[in-house]
Order: sequence, then C-alpha cells, then structure tokens
Amino acid sequence: MCRVSIELEILGRHQHPDLTMPFLKAVAEIVKASKREACLLPPQAESFSTDVRSTISNAKETPQDQWEVISFKLNDSRRYRRTVGSIAGSCITAAIPLLASFKQDICLASLDIIESGLLAIAKVEAAYKHERGIKEAIEEALESLSLYQLKDTLEATEEEADENRLLPAMNKIWPFLVTCIQNRNPVAVRRCLNVISNVVQICGGDFFTRRFHTDGTHFWKLLTTSPFRKMSNFKDEKTPLQLPYRNSSVTSEDSLAETSYLKVQIAVLNMVADLCSNKRSATALELVLKKLCGLAVGIACSNVAGLRHASLNALHGLASIDPDLVWLLLADIYYSIKKNDALPPPPRPDLPEISEIIPLPSSPKEYLYVQYGGQSYGFDIDLASVEFAFTKIDSQYQMYN
Repeated sequence: MCRVSIELEILGRHQHPDLTMPFLKAVAEIVKASKREACLLPPQAESFSTDVRSTISNAKETPQDQWEVISFKLNDSRRYRRTVGSIAGSCITAAIPLLASFKQDICLASLDIIESGLLAIAKVEAAYKHERGIKEAIEEALESLSLYQLKDTLEATEEEADENRLLPAMNKIWPFLVTCIQNRNPVAVRRCLNVISNVVQICGGDFFTRRFHTDGTHFWKLLTTSPFRKMSNFKDEKTPLQLPYRNSSVTSEDSLAETSYLKVQIAVLNMVADLCSNKRSATALELVLKKLCGLAVGIACSNVAGLRHASLNALHGLASIDPDLVWLLLADIYYSIKKNDALPPPPRPDLPEISEIIPLPSSPKEYLYVQYGGQSYGFDIDLASVEFAFTKIDSQYQMYN
C-alpha cells in the first residue's frame, strides 16, 4: 500500500502517467476488500458483546481459562479492526488529491475509493464503540474476581485520536470535492454530488452545516446555468491551482449540451432531496435553507419540464424540514399570478380572505421568492407549472402538520 501511494503522489504520476489508472484500480480493490471486512465488524462486535455479558452474568461458574480466551479474542478483534481502519485510511489518503483531476476516469475512480473508504471507516468506528463497552465490562468482571494479572493482559485503550478517523478524513476530503464541482466535468460532477449525498449521511449533517454555507455557492450555481441562462460568473472564478506540467482540459460551459446541464441540475436537486429526507443529514442544509427553498420553488414554477419531477422532490424534502417556508414561497407566487383573477373563497366562513393573510406586494421586488433567491436568478414563471406545483405541494402539506 505504501508503494502504491508513492506512485500516486505528484512525482510518481509525473514520472509514470500511464500507471495512474492501474494503480487507482489496485487501490479500489483494496478499499473494496476493506469495506467488506469493515461491514462485518459491527455485527461481530455486537455478537461478541452479547456472549461476554452472558459470561459475566455467570461469572462465578466461569473458569479462568475461559476468561483468558475472551481476553485474547478481544485483543485480536481490536488489532484486526485497527488494521482494517488503517488500510481504508491509507486508500483515502492516496486518492484525495486525484479528486481534483481534470481527467474523468481518474476523478471517477477516486470518488469511488473515497466513498468506499469512508463507509469502511464509519463501520470501524461503530465496531470500536462496541469494543470499548466490552473492554470496560471485562475489566470490571476480572477486577471483581481478583484476576488482576489477566486484566493486565488486556491491551491498553488506544488514544481517542486513533479511533477518530472519519471526520478528520472528511475535513481533508471536502476541499477537493468542491474543486471537483468547480472543474465542471458533467459526469464527474454528477458522481461527486451523489458521493457527497452519501458521505454526509455517513458522517452526519452537523459537520457540513458551515461547509455548505461557505462553499455552497459552487453547488447552487449549477442550478442557475443553462437552460435558465449562461453563467458568465463562471468565467470570473479563479482557476483551480494547476501545476506547471498539468494539462488543462476544462470544457467551456458554452460547449456543453443542454441535456448535460439538465442532468447535473437533476443531480443537485436529488442531492438536496436525499439530504433532507434523512434526519441524520438534514442539519447540513440549516444555514442555506431559505436560499435552497427559493431556488427549488423557482425551478418548480418555471417552464423547464425536465426539472419538474426533481424540483418537486427537492421541495418535498425541504418541506419536511420547514413546511411553512416552502408553502409560503409557493403560495406567494401562486397568488401573485392569480391577483387579477377571481380568488377562491376561504374554506370556512370564519377565515379571512387570502389578501388579508398575504397582502399583495406593492412591487415585484417584494415577493418572498424574489427575496429568497428565486427570480433573482432569472427563472421564468410559467402559470401551468405554478398551478401544478401548488396542487402537488397542497396535497402533501397536511402530512407535515
């Protein structure tokens, strides 16, 4: 693994560029094996914990040699777990810089390694939590039986940092995932968005709250490119750092087909929907919720039929976090369009007219969805789309109350 990592470093790739993909494929196989082993560790640790607690409940009838077997098994289990975690971490370290590659096959292979590696580390940490409880229970039992010499054979608890691998690894990975998005290779961007969706659910959303707030603009810009308008702002962005001998193959957005844009935008909306639907990951979007709701409502009410399903899924997910915000933004557009039409009467006589609840704005700039991001990005509102989105969300709104 050490030799493979050296070949994937900058000098190794420069000296043997034709070997980058073969070495990445080797790392991919190693990390797949690590993931398979890591996924077995938590249930094994849980089963071992059950056996140990059963033994402890019958401690007086348990001979010393049986305690020795349990102690040795725990030590072996912990050593093996650390080995699996170390290998997965090495694979991640080797692949991180290549997430920024302009070459699609290299970037995709690196994304696969990162996703598998992080899942493996998460499973290793889950097994560690079981083992820590097992070790404490065994130590108490051995101390109560005065088996101090056997207690001393248990390996010392490793430093906390040794089993705190997941979030430190993600902290190193995140800037390179952002760079992958900035490189704007449509296939790589779609895969990157899918990986981000999965790793946020693995790591938990709290870790990403500030990161989406700081770097989210690179993601949300993808929602405001063609077919809404060409993003000249892309040209003003700083070019990612390039080494002198690094080939640049950034494709101009003008040369990309509209279907490529649509697929990327669908991937962004799907990522939002996936993150919102999982309580563990939903907190990642807390600081950007208003902006995302404005964008998703604007897209759902636009005349781009290809994004309708994905945008409504995103709105459904966002509404699971803040249903009032989604409903108010959508109702704001619906009733602003309907202002010259006969508005439906209140459902009950004791309820006020809609104009009393949501007063009509004096200018278009006062519309809520304009203030929260929708129209400011150039969305063209389509009446049929507005009515469809309004009806769809209206039918689902009761489930959030």
